Amino acid sequence: MAKSVDVFEKRLKGILPMFTREALYSFNIFDLSEMILAIEHAISYTEGYRFLLLCFGSDGSSDKAKAVIKGMEDYLGLVKEVHRFKVNEKKRKAAFLKGDIY
Repeated sequence: MAKSVDVFEKRLKGILPMFTREALYSFNIFDLSEMILAIEHAISYTEGYRFLLLCFGSDGSSDKAKAVIKGMEDYLGLVKEVHRFKVNEKKRKAAFLKGDIY
């Protein structure tokens, strides 16, 4: 079972590219929103997988899945920060164009 966790980690890294903060700023708000939804889905899927490992897996396999979840949660926080910044930037630009003070 531990081998399947290692395979899962490798697949996850191939499926979910981890961008740097600077690279995330190049995405638009819609793309960041889609990324947030995808990461949240991946976290919930991995939590279900971790539950199965707790029930039927070998010792330590659940801890590896927990580490993967922690990494995804940290990355999700980073993506949400960039998304929040981009949304606020858009609001500031709209307010500036209207002549309002934001």
